[in-house]
Amino acid sequence: MAAVAFALCENQYAAQHAAGIRLRNTLLHCFGLDPKAYIFSKTNEGKPYAVDAPFHFSISHSDALCCCAMSAEFPFSCETGDAFLKMELYPCAPDCTVWEWTNGILFLPEVSGNIGIDIEKVDFGADLARLSKITKRYLHTTSVPTSIEDFYHSWTRQEALGKFTGEGFFTKTTTDAKLSSFRLNLEKQIYFLSIAYN
Repeated sequence: MAAVAFALCENQYAAQHAAGIRLRNTLLHCFGLDPKAYIFSKTNEGKPYAVDAPFHFSISHSDALCCCAMSAEFPFSCETGDAFLKMELYPCAPDCTVWEWTNGILFLPEVSGNIGIDIEKVDFGADLARLSKITKRYLHTTSVPTSIEDFYHSWTRQEALGKFTGEGFFTKTTTDAKLSSFRLNLEKQIYFLSIAYN
């Protein structure tokens, strides 16, 4: 099963990093695992992982919101999610509908393998022409964004895929990963969330 938990945090790296660790440890407890039993490290490309662990995880943060995705082949038992977000599927592949949003935690019962996640706060004041140039230069999509939200949708998908492969944002590795995207509403702020999984 895969689960994604969310937390509010201050918009500074130390607070965002600490929130990600807390979410990771909370999800481990929900899977019946003790965080102290594992050694956490990073690959040369910067992907965090747990040495010889029976689970996969990925952490992302943007502005005041942090999230952690974790997958494992263990029963999940947790009611600690905070439903402070409104979440909706963003138009994407039909398989997106298998995700469940319950008590502030996003679930995908069929996933237990590798996972990558990215979240970005939407800057509605951004210049769409500039975002189009960024898309052409950095994103692996052939379509030019028709809206600011379209840009963030594409950006988070590429970032999630880079975290999935462990090769980072500029990965061009061909993979059979599935991608699901969501639009999140936190008070008056909009975020995009994408998750890569197999």
